[in-house]
Amino acid sequence: MREFIVRFKKKNVSYDEFKKYLDEAYKPSLAKKPEEPLIPVSVFSNDYLSALEAIVKYLHENKDMRLSEIAKMISRDQRAVGVTYKFARKKMKVILKAPVSKYSLPVSTIAGRKLSVLESIVYNLRETYSLSYHEIALIMRRDDRTVWTVYYRALKKLKH
Repeated sequence: MREFIVRFKKKNVSYDEFKKYLDEAYKPSLAKKPEEPLIPVSVFSNDYLSALEAIVKYLHENKDMRLSEIAKMISRDQRAVGVTYKFARKKMKVILKAPVSKYSLPVSTIAGRKLSVLESIVYNLRETYSLSYHEIALIMRRDDRTVWTVYYRALKKLKH
């Protein structure tokens, strides 16, 4: 530390400048929040996994997230996320292929517990991207009528 002060004195740095430098150098850096992972909707284009299973499997295997991190991020119990991953892995042994998609959902979409996972996804796709029920049904590999029903259930829940 003494060498540091001597170096500043030799450069004729004033006390105020020196203090300002120290304040900047030792200011506690504001920890940046890690960016929220986005889930490409192509994750849901499989006939084996439920929406939650697809999300958990994608985040764990493709994004290398720990199950505890995923549980915290989606506001679910860690044990439930572990069981969900176990079932997903049993249904689909290979790594989930998730090609780049022009539509993606933030993980926080399903964090709210007011709507089911499928309701949250359908509602978000409809409201954010103004997709038709048919387009959502093709993405999610569900029937158009199922998507319509899920969307209106979400609307009904959000009204109350």
